[in-house]
Amino acid sequence: MDKLHISPPELVINLFGGVRPLGRLLQIDPAAITRWRKRGVIPTSSQRKLLEVAWEKGLELDAHDIIFGRQQ
Repeated sequence: MDKLHISPPELVINLFGGVRPLGRLLQIDPAAITRWRKRGVIPTSSQRKLLEVAWEKGLELDAHDIIFGRQQ
C-alpha cells in the first residue's frame, strides 16, 4: 500500500488546529496561510517562525517537514 503524502501547508495547518489558530500564532493573516495551502509550499520568510512556535508548544515539527511534508 502506498503511503499518503501530506504537503507542508496541510501538515502545519492540521498540527496547529486550523488556518485561523495558525495565523494567530504566527501573527499573520489567515488568508496568507490559505494561499500556502493552494500553492503547496510554506514561504521561506515564515519557516523559521513556524519552527520556533512549534518547538515552544512542544509540537513535533522539523525543517524537513516544512519543506517536503510527510508520508503518512
